[in-house]
Amino acid sequence: MEQRIVIKVFKSIDSRNSLVYMSKGDNLLDALVSSNLTISNECGGMGTCGKCMIRLVEGALDISTQDRNVLSEHELAEGYRLACTAYPDRDCTIMLCSRTSDDFKVVTETLSYNAIKESSMEVISHSKTFLHEKNSYALAIDLGTTTLAFAIISLRDGVIIDKYSANNPQRIYGADVVSRIKSSNEGKLKMLSDLIRKGLRDGIYALLAKADTKMSNLEKIIISGNTTMIHLLMEYPCDNLGAYPFKPINLGIINTFSDDLIGLNDRIPLMILPGISAFVGGDVTAGLLACGFYHKEEPCIFIDLGTNGEIVLGHKDRLFVTSTAAGPAFEGGNILYGVGSIPGAIYNVSFKNKILSYNTIDNAPPVGLCGTGLIELVSELLIEGLIDRSGLLVDRYFDSGYPIAGMKLIQKDIRELQLAKSAIRVGMDILLKKLGLSYEELDEVYLAGGFGYHLDIEKAVMIGLLPEALMNKVKVVGNASLSGAIMSLSDSETIKKMQDIISSAEEVHLSNEDDFNDLFINYLSF
Repeated sequence: MEQRIVIKVFKSIDSRNSLVYMSKGDNLLDALVSSNLTISNECGGMGTCGKCMIRLVEGALDISTQDRNVLSEHELAEGYRLACTAYPDRDCTIMLCSRTSDDFKVVTETLSYNAIKESSMEVISHSKTFLHEKNSYALAIDLGTTTLAFAIISLRDGVIIDKYSANNPQRIYGADVVSRIKSSNEGKLKMLSDLIRKGLRDGIYALLAKADTKMSNLEKIIISGNTTMIHLLMEYPCDNLGAYPFKPINLGIINTFSDDLIGLNDRIPLMILPGISAFVGGDVTAGLLACGFYHKEEPCIFIDLGTNGEIVLGHKDRLFVTSTAAGPAFEGGNILYGVGSIPGAIYNVSFKNKILSYNTIDNAPPVGLCGTGLIELVSELLIEGLIDRSGLLVDRYFDSGYPIAGMKLIQKDIRELQLAKSAIRVGMDILLKKLGLSYEELDEVYLAGGFGYHLDIEKAVMIGLLPEALMNKVKVVGNASLSGAIMSLSDSETIKKMQDIISSAEEVHLSNEDDFNDLFINYLSF
């Protein structure tokens, strides 16, 4: 007979406890998640990010190898452990004390119709597009790996009524799609699917309440998301997404109903936008739609700087697409004191008269470095001569790290950034070579995503993330995926435009390119 264990869990010193029941030898993180106790876990249970830290209050938990690699001797002595590598064999009491927060500041800024017109994008006239006289609405949703963004649109005049954002609850199974695929393939597919369906459900109800409208007024819902997120939403097996030749179950348009898929009480037509490949999904298709790639005469480049840096280069007749293994550094992942875009995240850093200053999101007390803060700190340290072009901290800080706001930037953090920015530059170079172009010949650069929205372009150029030739060509487009989903609600020719984009796209697998390794090593330097 299996031995049952009771874990008493406190979220803070003065909070009420929750009881978690599990079997001896089961994983603590899995048990916490199954009990709906939210805890960060950016590495997908590999024991490397340190974000699922808990503190043992009573009882005993063995110290794992990963605990020793991530936590200090003092922290171990104080009872700190990583939930993802803890396997209790008796009753105990723990406190959740994750090093980060899930209160992300989600970018929901979208391309306005004015911005679209200024970019020479086609807009069908309202007389042809909006034929609804009654007060009816539609929802556009960007299903991101980290966050969810919702918009409610009036079908009478195409006006965005309100927006809402939330965290993707699947983050407890890792910060990137590779971690989610791994978790899915280890038997957690239904759990991941249930999590995102509930997240979408909760977000829709919250937005309707915020917009003061009823579910019965909704006529349709459109979702854009990367291929892995759509597979997990549809509860498709992810086995083929994690191994060559990376064959998705379905990349096409999916038409279904809200009650069947996400459990809404009302039966509303729901469409999921089509993707291009396993790692260039419907979120990119939607972004290209919003940026007008279906009619671009001159070569342009679209870059979504996230955990999976998608890059698209070309024009209406020919597009090359790729996804780079940039890793989660741009979103604060795998950084010792890295956090997402949460209150207290350091996002801006500068030196003045040799004195370091910084700004945090919401002017809250500093809790860590988000992606833009990491780039700004490294670029400033380069200017000050405290980091050399190879990425090494000067001797004074090499072992201890560079201090900032009671935290520190360590050598490993700089390496993570170098790996991420090198992956992006290699992807750009190789796609340019495919079209036989130089950076100077590109017409425009569309920078999408939350990270790109707050990026200091000059500092991105300084560390080599972007080439100097593109400095004055960058257009920051915010949440292009949500923009494309909104356009899909109002533009009757959306399907044809997306099909034109997809049919002109050719995927490039960077690792198969002969000059990949040489370029990657070259771009590691600042």
